[in-house]
Amino acid sequence: STFEETTSSTVLVDQHHEEELLDDIIADRIAEVVVSDDMLIGLDETSVRCVNGVRVSQYLLSAVGTNPTRLENFRLTLRIVKEWARVHGLYSNVLGFLGGVNWAILVCWVCKENPNAKASMLLNSFFRTFANWTWPHPVLLAEQQHHPIKGVSSHPVWDPINNFRDAKHLMPIITPCYPSMNSSYNVGEPQLRRIQDELRRATKISHDVCFGRKTWSDLFKGNDFFRQHANYLQVDISSTQEDDFREWFGLCEARMRILIAGLENPSFGTRAYPFAKFFTRKEEDDGKKKKHVSSFFVALRFAEDIEKVDLGPLIMDYLQIVNSWDGRKESMDLEINIVSQKNLPSFAFEVDFAEKENEVDDDSASSVTSSKTNGDGDSGLDVDATNEDTREVTKKVLLSPPRSAKKKLESEIDSGTPSMFISPLKRAKIS
Repeated sequence: STFEETTSSTVLVDQHHEEELLDDIIADRIAEVVVSDDMLIGLDETSVRCVNGVRVSQYLLSAVGTNPTRLENFRLTLRIVKEWARVHGLYSNVLGFLGGVNWAILVCWVCKENPNAKASMLLNSFFRTFANWTWPHPVLLAEQQHHPIKGVSSHPVWDPINNFRDAKHLMPIITPCYPSMNSSYNVGEPQLRRIQDELRRATKISHDVCFGRKTWSDLFKGNDFFRQHANYLQVDISSTQEDDFREWFGLCEARMRILIAGLENPSFGTRAYPFAKFFTRKEEDDGKKKKHVSSFFVALRFAEDIEKVDLGPLIMDYLQIVNSWDGRKESMDLEINIVSQKNLPSFAFEVDFAEKENEVDDDSASSVTSSKTNGDGDSGLDVDATNEDTREVTKKVLLSPPRSAKKKLESEIDSGTPSMFISPLKRAKIS
């Protein structure tokens, strides 16, 4: 038995060494292949944009430098920023927020400006810089190249002066390789507002860390999104069949930005505050049959003089698009409910709610009325108005707090309060 255990352990160790060796070989081979401008010769626009994903990644690493310490600080800072964005519902390119490449470019910009800073100082600088950034002033890692090298076809680049569509972009984060483009063209006003609000709060936390009043772990202590507003729009995507659910969810998620944009309507006196996270679980329908459900939330605020709002016209575009989908099956359903803060489902407050199919039996997930998309368009919306890796990353930052804090920061720090359109607990009647 001892011999068998020893042999088994030896085999596992050998397999581990082989895997590490294979990873090193692959990494070395990848490092040898640098996608330069010369490789764009003969490629059409679609192919160039595909190759640009690799080129941008290589540029970011080269811009940080070859110094191992600088690379490690860049990677550590980026991992923390991305986890912070996930916790606070800011991480999703599909939903009009920022995705991986967007956050990477922002972190790289800070690293270039502070080449010798440790991860803790980079993090502090990151939040302070972009909380006070004057959008739509673009973030540029390098001067834009408007013309390609000889032999490479000319392709359109981001140009807000000559292209009216580019001029309308709210949060331009420009890719550094030709042809340069805005990697965050999906960002809308509601998403930008939420990003700025959370950046201000994070700036205040990092400021308090400098003076010893808080620790970096406070960045990941959940969020107050579901306590900041009086009314929420809850979108429930569901299906009794797992395969149908995946397909149906993909369509509804891809079109969700249309719903968010519709809810942002100054003429109706409404503002939308989306939370970039889906709460996926299993529930029982009225017939005690299991169904897959994923919930998405948008907080709503109303102008001071608004007493009654009809949300029907604001959500109609979204409903018409998903209802007219040719691939929709009988098992696929969508509900849109208005939920007051006190009636929010309990899973919305669970910090570590896993985005996987969990059994949930929650009576508190009630709302005043619901709008099923199988109807004739009548909205009926009436209401009175971290995983192990992340913990390790956090520990590393905690071990290297900022050495000093400049007192001039006291006057630079925003209070961190949400952008005020109305009082947070203002209620309005919605019909």
